Amino acid sequence: MNTADLTSTPRYLDAFEAVVRDEPVWLTERRLLAIERFSLLGFPTTKHEEYKYTNLSKIARGEWRPGAGAAATPEALAKASYEGLTGPRLVFVDGLFDAASSSLESLPAGVEAGSLKAVVDSLEGHLTRYADFEDHALTALNTAFFEDGAVIRVAEKAVIAEPIQIIFIASGEAGTVSWPRVLIHAARQSQVQVIETFVSAADGAHWSNSVTEIVAEEAARVEHFQVQQESLEAFHTGRVEMIEERTSYISTISLAFGNALIRNDINITLDDEAGECALDGLYVISGKQHVDHHTRIDHAKPRCNSHQLYKGVLDDSSRGVFNGKIIVRQDAQKTDAIQNNKNLLLSTKAEIDTKPQLEIDANDVRCTHGATIGQLNKDSLFYLQARGIGEAEARNLLVYAFAADLLERITVEPLKAHFEHMLMRSLGHVEEAEEEL
Repeated sequence: MNTADLTSTPRYLDAFEAVVRDEPVWLTERRLLAIERFSLLGFPTTKHEEYKYTNLSKIARGEWRPGAGAAATPEALAKASYEGLTGPRLVFVDGLFDAASSSLESLPAGVEAGSLKAVVDSLEGHLTRYADFEDHALTALNTAFFEDGAVIRVAEKAVIAEPIQIIFIASGEAGTVSWPRVLIHAARQSQVQVIETFVSAADGAHWSNSVTEIVAEEAARVEHFQVQQESLEAFHTGRVEMIEERTSYISTISLAFGNALIRNDINITLDDEAGECALDGLYVISGKQHVDHHTRIDHAKPRCNSHQLYKGVLDDSSRGVFNGKIIVRQDAQKTDAIQNNKNLLLSTKAEIDTKPQLEIDANDVRCTHGATIGQLNKDSLFYLQARGIGEAEARNLLVYAFAADLLERITVEPLKAHFEHMLMRSLGHVEEAEEEL
């Protein structure tokens, strides 16, 4: 996108008008609607209830220019690699497809995966249709400006044995922005695992604004993992929008270990009977990192189940936000919904704002929610130290135990092992936590 810095709403509009794309008319029309909507909404501020605890002013005021894209470096690819995990891989640099770094030769029968741009003519009924932008300014921006992205389409009854990786590398040059986009469509009775990983090639203050759309048709099963470990100077705003048909299953796990600021909106609609979903997340942050998860599970039809567990480990002056909303529509009888948010504060300066919500219009349901905020248990610390374990190691063991049940939900073993290691590495400074704990 050859345009000037994107520093204000008018400049975004000017940037949009400056771009000439060769694409289907329907997509151009969607982009026009999106940029018009953004011009009315503008960037969210802390005056918006949904952004009360997350200040995007640094993004809104930023002088952003599109990343140029280039071949992925070996060092950047190594950051997004999981030892022992092979199979298909799609690589994007600054949101642009890097065919040379991708590995699609091992794609099994029954699945198509590749660049959105290459097959956009065939995506009219799905691309941009699920992640609406009526009240979502950041989704509107992504819809208006994305150049490329990943598409995965799984055929009816196909069972894809190996996970498919999608790697988004930000070049990391200060002042750059990228617009990652993903569409996953699982046809009836199919099964697939997808890992989205976001990393930075350099440590400049850059911004990634991503949108992922996932559709599971009747009796399909989709396991989705989103890993955010960009540089500690980076900003990430993202949206995952999912829709399920009859007896389907979607799970998504958010793993947030990097970035200066992360805002994730994760929404799912159970749009037919007997669907099931699991929304989970783990955020491990320190310094002045800020991570905000906003989730919405919409039980639109009867006899659907949802399970949700988000856990946070916060140290230093970091701040976490969790807002989880469960909606049960009037016709959604026999709903079973469970939501939990648990947080461990390792410093008296760390902060968490948690707000679980239930909106129930049906009467034959079972819905529970809860939130906890705590510190390391002094009795447990004493017990371990009394058995010869050093204080720092004892703290690490307790933090690991706190996060372990979330890590157990990661069904891809190389990914699970990677984040077990990441967690332990991130705890290297725990012994410096304040004595009050």
